[in-house]
Amino acid sequence: MVVKSEDYRIKKFRGFSFLLGAVGERMMVALMEFQKGDEVESHEHPNEQAGYCLSGRFELKVSDKEYVVEPGDSYLIPGDTIHSCHFIQDSQMVEVFSPPRK
Repeated sequence: MVVKSEDYRIKKFRGFSFLLGAVGERMMVALMEFQKGDEVESHEHPNEQAGYCLSGRFELKVSDKEYVVEPGDSYLIPGDTIHSCHFIQDSQMVEVFSPPRK
C-alpha cells in the first residue's frame, strides 16, 4: 500500500492536528507538527509509539526520564507508559503507533 501525500487525512489529537498516512491492521504512520511552546500534557495509551525527529527540538518525558530530542534522533515509548512533550522549537516528526490509534 502507498498513501500519496495529497491523500493524507487530517486527524485531531488533544487539540492538535496531524497528518495520517498509511494505516494497517497492526500499525499506523503519522506526520506530526508542533509549534514552539506547544505542550502535550501527560497521558498514556496502550499503543507503542516510535518516532523520528525531522526538524526542531523538544523535551520528551517518558515515565520519570527526560530527554531532549533533536533532528535525526529516534525514540520509543512503550504502551501504557505516561509521557509528555514540551516543544522548544517548531518541530516535525514521523511517528508510528502499534496498534493503530483509534
